[in-house]
Amino acid sequence: MGIRERKERERFQRRAAILASARTAFIKHGLATTSMERIAKEAELAKGTLYLYFSSKDELLMGLIAADLEVLHERLHNVKSSSLPADRKLLQAFLEFHAFSRENQFFFQVMTQLNVAQIVGGEHSQETFDKFSQANQTILDIVKHIVQEGVDTGVFQLHASVHDVIIQLTLAIKGSIVIIKNNMVPSFWIRQEECELLEQVVQMLIRGISRGPSTVILKESSQ
Repeated sequence: MGIRERKERERFQRRAAILASARTAFIKHGLATTSMERIAKEAELAKGTLYLYFSSKDELLMGLIAADLEVLHERLHNVKSSSLPADRKLLQAFLEFHAFSRENQFFFQVMTQLNVAQIVGGEHSQETFDKFSQANQTILDIVKHIVQEGVDTGVFQLHASVHDVIIQLTLAIKGSIVIIKNNMVPSFWIRQEECELLEQVVQMLIRGISRGPSTVILKESSQ
């Protein structure tokens, strides 16, 4: 191995170690209050050295999110490649998303607290931004594939474009996860375990797109 290759490997290993330390710091102190100084301390680096690898806290967040989405992509790809019908695939895909958020405290913090538009607009390298964008796109493409498969096989009858329906489903399910995880409804309302309740919500949404456009007509008020 030449000097250049060894330096590249060392740089890659250092970046990975910094990301691991940043993840620990974010989990300990929260997304909002974790500073570059705290991350440098967690990584046992001088603050100046940290900036040689990551230009900002936003870039660190983007790097961590991209890494998590790559792991999630593998899980969703297995769902997409299965022999299940499209409606069962879609249900399983969202249940995998929920399971991943339960297993990964940092990812759940990101999902429930982070202003993604703000970090995208922050300071970061083009390389980190490209990885972040690609990771998001691969997840979206998998869900698009599943929904389109359902349309093509007659399982789903959509009221809007595939893209719009996916956004609507994602907003509804993400909102449900946040409400359930943060106990934002009276406890006496909830009679099921978290996973069971979320599965029922997802099944209800899937039944909605399986039946096609709504026939309900909203009449204007006579007042």
